[in-house]
Amino acid sequence: MNKEELLKSGENPNFIEGIYNYCDRWCEKCQFTSRCLQYSLEEQQNSQLKEKDITNASFWQQVQESLKLALEMIKDMAEEQGIDLNSIEIDEDNEDKENLISMLTHRAKIYADMVNDWFDNNQYLFENKGKGDKQAINPHLQVVPSPETQPSITIGEMKEIIRWYQYQIYVKLSRAISSKKREQSLLLGEFPKDSDGSAKVALIGIDRSLCA
Repeated sequence: MNKEELLKSGENPNFIEGIYNYCDRWCEKCQFTSRCLQYSLEEQQNSQLKEKDITNASFWQQVQESLKLALEMIKDMAEEQGIDLNSIEIDEDNEDKENLISMLTHRAKIYADMVNDWFDNNQYLFENKGKGDKQAINPHLQVVPSPETQPSITIGEMKEIIRWYQYQIYVKLSRAISSKKREQSLLLGEFPKDSDGSAKVALIGIDRSLCA
C-alpha cells in the first residue's frame, strides 16, 4: 500500500480518527476493531502472508515497507506543522539518566519485577488439578469481592490482565516523561501531545491491573 492508498483509506467515515494512536494494543479485547484503521490494515497485511513468523522474508519486506511509509508521512506532517525535523536535537544519554532516576518509572520497573517474582514463587496456585478441560479451584487462590472487580471475571483472566500490562506501564510512563521534555522545545499549539496520550495508556493499565 502506498501513501495515496493509505490516505484514501483514512477518509472512510467508518473509522474513528486516531483511535489507534494511544491504545493498549490488546486488539483481542477491543470492541472498536471494526472502526480502527490500524487494525484493518494489519488484517490485510496478515492475510497476504502465507507464514506469519520472523523467518518469513515476506514478513520482513512488509515491515520495511510499513516503516518507510510511516517515515514519509511523518515528514509530510512535520512540514505541514512547520516543524524542521533536522533542527531537533535530543540529548539521549542525559534523557536516559533522568528517566532512570524518575520516581514514576523507577517504581513501575520495581512493580514489573515484583510481578515476575510473585508468579515464579506461586506458580503452584495455577496448576491444573482438575480432570480434562475442567480446572479445579485451588483453595489457596480465591477471588476477593470488591466494588472494582467484575463478578464474572475468572482468575485466569485476572492473571492475563496483570501480565499484559506488567511491562507496558513502565514503557508508557517512560515515553510520557521523555515526550514531555521534547515537547517543551516544540510549538505544538493545539496539536495532540504524545506525552498526554502515553500517560493515558499508562493510567488505563494501572487501573485495570489494580482491579485484577
